[in-house]
Order: sequence, then C-alpha cells, then structure tokens
Amino acid sequence: MLTLTGCAADPAVRDAREHADRIADQLKGYDPWVAEDVGYHLTREEEYLTVLDVSGDGHDDPGRVRIRVRGKDRTPRPPLGPADTPSPAVVVFVCFNLEVIEPAPANHIKAREEDRSVTITEINCPKDVPWRTFRPPARLPAQTDSWLKKHLPTTLDLDAARRAVKGLDLDPRIRQDVAAYDGKIGIALREPDGDCLFAQVWPNIVQVWSPWHSWAPPVLPAERACSAAQAANGYSY
Repeated sequence: MLTLTGCAADPAVRDAREHADRIADQLKGYDPWVAEDVGYHLTREEEYLTVLDVSGDGHDDPGRVRIRVRGKDRTPRPPLGPADTPSPAVVVFVCFNLEVIEPAPANHIKAREEDRSVTITEINCPKDVPWRTFRPPARLPAQTDSWLKKHLPTTLDLDAARRAVKGLDLDPRIRQDVAAYDGKIGIALREPDGDCLFAQVWPNIVQVWSPWHSWAPPVLPAERACSAAQAANGYSY
C-alpha cells in the first residue's frame, strides 16, 4: 500500500514542481525588488501557494522566497462505486526555496530581465511556521491629480507646495521629491514599481501629468525618470 500511495503521489509532486517553475519565471520580472510587494503578488495565487517568507532586495542582496506549494494529481480516476462519484485526487504539499540572482551589470549597463536567474531548491516543509500576510503595494490615491491641481499654490511658494503634497497623506513607500529649479517648482511622486506622477508650478499655472506614455519603449522600472528637476523642466517620454 505504501508503494502504491507513493506512486499515486508522483503526479501531484510533478504538479507542485511545475507551479514552482512558473513562480520562478515570475520572480525574474520584479524590479525593483520590494519584498513586501513580491510577497503580496505571490499570495494572489492562494489556491495552490503559501508564502512562508520573502527577503532580500534583488540586487546587493539576492531576493529569496520560501513557499509551500499544493500539488494535485489531476489524472482522471474511475468512480468509487455505482454512484459515479470520482475518487478523490491525491494532494501533496512540497516546499521550495527560490533565490533570484541578478548579475552585476558591466560597463554601468543595467542587467536585463533575461540575465537574471532563479535557483530552485526543494526543501523539507518546516513545521509550525505560520503563513505570511503582506500589505498591498503602495499606490497613489485615485484623487491625486485633482488634489494637486486644487491645493498646489499658483505662486513660487515652495513651503506651500510641500504642504499640499503632505496633505495627500501618502504611503511612506512612495518617494516624494519637491524642489525649485529655474524659476519653477517641480513635484515628483514615484511609486515603488516605477510609476511616476509629475506636477509643475509657475506663476498662475499648475500642471499635473504622467511622464510615461503607453507608446514609449519599455524600460525597467528602476530606469524610469522621476525627479523634481525633470518635473520642473516639463519632462515627458
């Protein structure tokens, strides 16, 4: 019976390993690596995946993910009896450590996503380790554009501009850059995934825009421009 049970579990183990391979492919795309955000996105796969831990920053410190995967034998099985009730599928839980390695860029050129590698190590599932929960990624509030247009000063008052941005009560993970350049005030608000919102203030004029357009060539989030100086100069791409 033990031998037969082990054989029946093999397809379920393969299913778990295939899930782990797909997760490894996803992990290559996270840049910048924010452990809390990576963990949150992985927990969306809660049907078969439990996230035990996420750490590292993906650059100086490799990104590390420890997961427990629910594998299922999806092989059709004959019914148990005359009621035509199918026999239950074999389910197993397999645990993995995944490590994301990004090689050091040469000649100051940033490593590309395809240059990253993920090592997968199958481990014994730890006992008594609670599954992790993660807060959602930081996002600008939906009313940010209208708030800035309404509350930013129409004079070159840098303190008033900073108070207007502070009034948004933004998640601290959103980088805020407010400064004066060449007779204008620039405001740059950058989400952790690289999305950016610009505002520009000069006498009697307030403008708010996103510098990155859908038709722009794709670049890594870390390479996206998002500074107060660029906002003051009216940058867009």
